[in-house]
Amino acid sequence: MAEAEAAESAGSAELSENFAEDLATRVVVILQKQMDPLIGGAEAADYVYETCYPDHLSYYLDALELLHENTATEKFAGLAWNGLINAAVNDKKLDGLLTNMIEAALKGYYALEKPDVELKDKKFSGYSAVMAMTFIKMVENNASNDDNCAEIYSHLVRQEMEIDAKAQQEEKETGHSSLPSLQKMYDDVIDFLATRSGFKAGSLNQDNPYEFVGVLLEKLRGSRRYVMQDVMNQRALEKKRQLEIELENQLAGAEEVVMAAAPFTEGLGFFVKEKRYNYKFLAVEKIRMTLQLLGSIAGCIYFLLGYMNLWGINWIDGVGLCIIMVIFSRVAGARSRFQYFYPVDVSKELEQNSTQFINVMRHMSKDQLEQFVVRQIKVDRNQNFLSMVPEYVKYLYAIMPDRKNMVITVDELSELVENSEIEVAKQLRGAL
Repeated sequence: MAEAEAAESAGSAELSENFAEDLATRVVVILQKQMDPLIGGAEAADYVYETCYPDHLSYYLDALELLHENTATEKFAGLAWNGLINAAVNDKKLDGLLTNMIEAALKGYYALEKPDVELKDKKFSGYSAVMAMTFIKMVENNASNDDNCAEIYSHLVRQEMEIDAKAQQEEKETGHSSLPSLQKMYDDVIDFLATRSGFKAGSLNQDNPYEFVGVLLEKLRGSRRYVMQDVMNQRALEKKRQLEIELENQLAGAEEVVMAAAPFTEGLGFFVKEKRYNYKFLAVEKIRMTLQLLGSIAGCIYFLLGYMNLWGINWIDGVGLCIIMVIFSRVAGARSRFQYFYPVDVSKELEQNSTQFINVMRHMSKDQLEQFVVRQIKVDRNQNFLSMVPEYVKYLYAIMPDRKNMVITVDELSELVENSEIEVAKQLRGAL
C-alpha cells in the first residue's frame, strides 16, 4: 500500500526544472548526515524511491552524472549505489528500484537521450559513462565494494539480454526490430573501464593509479560471462521443457494405440492380398490369353485345310470354321467369363485401414511404435504374414503425407524396421 502511494505521489507531483540538481544535493546531504555510509546509502535510496519511483528514475541517473562533474561530490555517487545494493538485499521495494533504474538506463541508452562522452579519443554513451564512473568510485571508496559492482552489473547484463531476446522475437514475427543496432550497453561499460584502466608510465618506477580499475574490469568480465552462460542455460532448459511438453501433447495416447491395433491388423491382411494381386491377375491373364490364342490357331488350321482341300474340307467350310473358332475363342475367353478367377482388388480397403493407422502412427514415439509392432508380431491372426510386417511398416511410411511431422526420425524408423525383422525371425524360430 505504501509503495502504491509513493508511486502515485511520484507520478503525480510536478517536477521542477532543477529537479536533478535538487535530488543530487539531497542525496549528498543525507549521506553526509550519517556516520555509517551504509545507513546513509539506505536512507538515500529510500528518498530516491519516494521521489523518483517508478517514472522519474532517469532524473536519478542525471543526478549521479551531476555528482561526477565535481571532484568533491563524485564519491557520493559511489556511496549512494553501494548503500542501495546493500539495502536491496532485505528490501523488495529497493530491489525493484534497482531493476527499474537499470531499465531506465537501458531505455535512455537505446534512445540516445544523453550525448556521448569522450575518453582518450574514444566515444561512449553518457549512460555507460555514468555507470562505469560510479563503479570506479564505489571501489575507490572501498575495494571490497567490487562485489556490489558485480551485482549491479549482473542486473544490467541479465535485463539487457532479456530486452535483446524480445527484440529478436519481434524481428522474427514482424520482420523488423524496435531495438536500434547499437553495441550492448554492458559491453560499452566494459570498454569504458578498459579505456580508463589504460596507463602509460612516464618512468619505470611510476605506478598505475588506475590499477584497481583493471581489477574491477576483470571482476565484471567474469560476471558477464557467468550471467550470459546462466541465461543461455536457462533458455536451453526452458526450450527443452517446452519441447518435452509439445512432444507429450503430440504423442499418441494409450487408448489411441490400443484402438490402432485393429486397423493395423486389417491393413496387414489387405496389404498381403494387394501384394499378391498382380501375380494372381497375371496368372489368370496368361490362361485366358492362351485359350484365346489356341482357338485362333485352330481356326487358322481349318482355314488352311479348306484352302488345300484336305480331309474333305473345301475352302468355304475352312473360312467358315476359321471365323467361328475366332469368334468363339474371343467370346469364351472374354474377361467377363473369367471374372470368378480374378483376385479381388482390395486397394480401397487397404487405403482406409492404412490411413486410420497412419493418423496414430505419426504421433507415436520410437518406443511406442516398437512395442506396438512387437505385439502385432505375436498376434495369432498375423502369424501367416509375419515376413510382411516389416514391409508393411515401410509401406505405411512411404504413403504417409507430411512425413516431416512424424515424432520419430527416419533413422529411428530404419532401426525400428531392423529390430522388427529380428523379432520376426525369433517368432518364426519359436513356431518351428
